[in-house]
Amino acid sequence: MNSILLATSYNGISIFQPLYWLFGKCMALLLAAVGNKYFLALFIFTVLTRLVLLPINIRQQKTMSKTQRLQPKIQKIQKKYPDPKDRQKLNEEMQELYAREGHNPMNMGCGPMAFQMVFLMGIIGAVYYPLSYVLSIDGFSGETVNAVADFLKSFYDSDRVRYLNLEIIQHIGDTSFASALSEKFPNVFTADAIARIQQYAESMKLHIFGHTFDMSLTPSFKKGTDGFELIAVSIVVLLTSLATSLVSTLIQKRNNPAASQQNGQMMMMMLMMPFFSFYISFQVPAAVGYYWIISNLIAIAQQLFIYKFFPPKRSQARLMVESTIERRSREESIKKAKSR
Repeated sequence: MNSILLATSYNGISIFQPLYWLFGKCMALLLAAVGNKYFLALFIFTVLTRLVLLPINIRQQKTMSKTQRLQPKIQKIQKKYPDPKDRQKLNEEMQELYAREGHNPMNMGCGPMAFQMVFLMGIIGAVYYPLSYVLSIDGFSGETVNAVADFLKSFYDSDRVRYLNLEIIQHIGDTSFASALSEKFPNVFTADAIARIQQYAESMKLHIFGHTFDMSLTPSFKKGTDGFELIAVSIVVLLTSLATSLVSTLIQKRNNPAASQQNGQMMMMMLMMPFFSFYISFQVPAAVGYYWIISNLIAIAQQLFIYKFFPPKRSQARLMVESTIERRSREESIKKAKSR
């Protein structure tokens, strides 16, 4: 059981491993295409994943528009059954309304968020476990992983190895460690494997303003640690997350002022999420924070794009036309059926 837990912590949760493998292969292809420029590959990957989500977000906007268009009918049913005892009748008439209108309000909520969480888990797998899923080091699995973890702890006299892949990457520049690793596990850490890991480790260093940031490290509040200077990444995560929530809130207020006033609690939750992201950014490598920053900036651009080209009023007008055409077609079909 202990070896299974160790393997899980070093190679990820088993249920997500196919996802890690898929995202790892995508990252490997992008790295090869851009000449091993890690942050350029991650930027392109983030743009592509957000583009995949764009049709889902547009569909969500259309669903919201349809819900807004049905508000007068919904309110009429709610006034008809004000007594809590009539809750069942209220629900039945609401379901009949949704069935008649061909509308499912549940499509509005969790879909895009669920997809975003899937993509985030895939990115985390590619960042946390690059030896296993991006570089595909042969033999780096099972009991070998646990043996390498024990070797790393003994070599650096450490009590704990949290993310084995990343700690190997962080130490691979130490020639004595690289040589000892190769001697201890010659079938896994061949000269070619060592060279590829070293190249990957170098690519995870972000050079900006004449300073080098090792993005395989986790931001830390502790002064004097290598992660302390990476606090800047967490701060930018917070700022871009706040900007995303604020843009979303402002757009929602413009689109539907009445609903935005009624859903003040939801608005508060939207504004609290950035601070949760800020907290999480201290639990994950800075490379994940970098992904989050790029994702937030693209999310803002997408929200503005959807607001400009798919505004609710235009969508509602289109829905009314489509609904009228559909109703008339249905009536015409009934007339023809009766005349036969």
